[in-house]
Amino acid sequence: MQVASRLNSAVLDSALAKSGLSLACAVLVALSALVKFPIPGSPVPATLQTFALLFCAGMLGRWYALQMVGWYLALGSIGAPFFAGVSLFGATGGYLVGFVVASAIVGFASSRCDGFVKRCAVYALALPAIYVPGLLWLKLATSSSWQLTLVMGMWPFIAADLMKAGAASLAVHIGRR
Repeated sequence: MQVASRLNSAVLDSALAKSGLSLACAVLVALSALVKFPIPGSPVPATLQTFALLFCAGMLGRWYALQMVGWYLALGSIGAPFFAGVSLFGATGGYLVGFVVASAIVGFASSRCDGFVKRCAVYALALPAIYVPGLLWLKLATSSSWQLTLVMGMWPFIAADLMKAGAASLAVHIGRR
């Protein structure tokens, strides 16, 4: 009985620690949104969020990656000043929706990726999960043509996002050693 109690306590402590870490990661993603570079002609700024999101999701894994995005969206929704755009419902809101899907992809795949190349591929493949809802939302919010939507919300970001995905993959690879 005492062994089971200690085991349950260790599991609870571990879950609380990981939940705390997911909250800390949500704050890291939030702070990375504050490092932004405006793109002329676009309501979408370049930020470090992609790196922070992919790195944290890879380190947290599974459900805690989703919990991290839940914390991030909840804190931003109640007024914490860190969404890169105007609000969750602004022109950039779709990218935030994409964060949920991308963090799930990276978080769930992180336990199955045993090497840098596989992890890097997963992280790069998670980028469309951010872009698709982001572009759909941007198109609706701005009433732009698809050509202009791609110019505002994807083309200026692809190369940097691939580099951020590679850097996040490398950071997780090093961090998990």
